[in-house]
Amino acid sequence: MKHKHHIIPRHMGGTDDPDNIVELSVEEHAAAHLKLYEEHGNELDRVAYEALSGMVTKEEVIQQVLSEAGKRGGAKGKGKIPWNKGKKTGPCPAVAEANRKRVITEEQRERMRAAGKKNKGRKRPDLAERNRNKDMTKVNRDINGRFV
Repeated sequence: MKHKHHIIPRHMGGTDDPDNIVELSVEEHAAAHLKLYEEHGNELDRVAYEALSGMVTKEEVIQQVLSEAGKRGGAKGKGKIPWNKGKKTGPCPAVAEANRKRVITEEQRERMRAAGKKNKGRKRPDLAERNRNKDMTKVNRDINGRFV
């Protein structure tokens, strides 16, 4: 089975250009990442080497990559201006204007008032009362208290 490997890694400015990609066996690919790690000290190359050589599981690789991304992203993100800095938030002016112009009839007002008074907590108050009065002593349970 052949793997595609970037001659100049993308994290070092390499591209996906076919001239920058070479096909290697799994063992050669692992050795290439080990060499890159030894030369440049990038943790992602170490993780790739360990994963390709079978030293760590897929879950451990994901954990290490996310950990490394958090370290690099956290350091890079300091001092940057947030994407929404200075942008207005809130209702859309066009929708707000349309709502101001909207004419509500007295019948619609009555329906909205009635909707606000509905019982939102218990959908079936009759069943709630029945359950409260139910005699639970006749229910079969095992020694751990679970229903049988």
